Amino acid sequence: MAYDLIGLFSRVSKKMEMTPYSQLHALSQNLGVGRHTVEKAVKAATGKSFREYRACLLLEHARLQLEHHPNLSIKEIAFNIGFHSHRSFCRFIKATVGRSPTELRELDDIEKEAVA
Repeated sequence: MAYDLIGLFSRVSKKMEMTPYSQLHALSQNLGVGRHTVEKAVKAATGKSFREYRACLLLEHARLQLEHHPNLSIKEIAFNIGFHSHRSFCRFIKATVGRSPTELRELDDIEKEAVA
């Protein structure tokens, strides 16, 4: 069966925006299509693998949480995004941007002050 990959990606992106930590297997079951079909749709629309696409979404959600909720702890932000451990969240951020979540939060604060 041939799928409309762009239409499927639209559905995938809506689901991923709501729950960016979604696993490929669970997402494909929820949408009623195979894992490989979801991977093809993401690759066709973004040029990225599902894992890369999910990492970009997670990073964006993390940055928004760090920026807009300075009163929340790193642990609370990690759980809000969907990580089961604040340590895995910290490792993800460090591996992705080369900084800890605290450093990223401070960097965002410095950039805001520079703009003002």
